[in-house]
Amino acid sequence: MPPGRGGQAVQAALSKLGRPYVWGAKGPSAFDCSGLTGWAWRQAGVQLGPDTYTQVNQGVAVPPGEVRAGDLIFPKASYDGRGPGHVMLAISSTQVVHAPQTGDVVRIAPMPPGFIARRPVAT
Repeated sequence: MPPGRGGQAVQAALSKLGRPYVWGAKGPSAFDCSGLTGWAWRQAGVQLGPDTYTQVNQGVAVPPGEVRAGDLIFPKASYDGRGPGHVMLAISSTQVVHAPQTGDVVRIAPMPPGFIARRPVAT
């Protein structure tokens, strides 16, 4: 894992693989999507907003070809009239860790084909 806060956030999220998705849960034993990203970044010393609608406005925009560990990934397929409905944490340019949906668990997945990326801090 790369050094820096992004790497620390990813390590924290990966330590929760297999934990259940529970809507509104912020950890440490269960998570929703923004709860996982917020909890992981808190372990790296960075406070994020409480939901996807606030997290998408934090940090700086990242071009898709420059994604690195710790970047927040908002799949375009999850957008509705209010904004993103889901957030994931980049492990690398090809993988994410996320809390997908009710009935699922925190897991690793491939990077979605279309997304908006944000970097909370200089990692």
